[in-house]
Amino acid sequence: MQVPFEGFVIPSPEYVALLVVGTAVVLALLYAIQPPVTQRTVLAFVPWVISGSALHVFFLLGEQFDAQVYPPLLEPLFSAPAVYLTTFVIMGAVWVGSAIVGMGAQSSAESGDKIAKYLGLLGLGVMIPLVGLVFWQGQDPAVGPMEPVFPLVGIILTMVLTFVTYILIGTWRTHIIAEARLAGALVIFAHMLDGVTTAIGVDFLDIAERSLASRRIIEFAADLPTAETIGAGWLFVVVKLLLASLIVVGFADFVSEEPTRGNLFFAIIMALGLGPAMNNIFLFMLGVV
Repeated sequence: MQVPFEGFVIPSPEYVALLVVGTAVVLALLYAIQPPVTQRTVLAFVPWVISGSALHVFFLLGEQFDAQVYPPLLEPLFSAPAVYLTTFVIMGAVWVGSAIVGMGAQSSAESGDKIAKYLGLLGLGVMIPLVGLVFWQGQDPAVGPMEPVFPLVGIILTMVLTFVTYILIGTWRTHIIAEARLAGALVIFAHMLDGVTTAIGVDFLDIAERSLASRRIIEFAADLPTAETIGAGWLFVVVKLLLASLIVVGFADFVSEEPTRGNLFFAIIMALGLGPAMNNIFLFMLGVV
């Protein structure tokens, strides 16, 4: 198998220290302000996660084609796993600013929704140009012709599986959907998209999984008799579906009883699935396999 972009790039100690300090400062400010975290806040995280994935894809393109995409001084900030902290620091700074502007005499819920609105709109303002650049880069013959089929199939299949799964959970325990609501659906969608796009990459595009745990699951499925008929990626999809569903079922009451902590927990879990998934989507679209 081809193994594109294998392994993480650990930046120098100076960059690590910069990211750690930046993350600590943002967390301290957020802890001091303590902005409400609502369901809309979880949704507002989505464009920032997608933006982080796009930023990392540009770094990968620079590595793949030996091109200078970022200034040398900033380039290490967009490698993996550094890009996750880089994106969080940028988003966190915007979140702090949105909280300062949005928190007033309103109720906690109203303040939370207003802060989420600012955070989400600014996130869209960052995401849309970055996604546009990804599409524009796909027009470059040096990169390869754009391949929208696999990304579209992955997204549509994920939407169907997420809908069916959430309906089944709601049929089994109606209160779970009432408590987890949008955040629960986003958790399942994000991890299903990661599972489905990974399976597509493994079974149709001959791409090896970089994560050790994921690779072990796929290798185990490849040794089963079913591998010749349905491939090796299906088991990873099942594992991701089960894990995401168990998290939603197990922590739905946490969201209901402690909305700020519960929604924040779901937002983090969502980001852990959506980030790698969008990285797959962008790479498939660019035809970089």
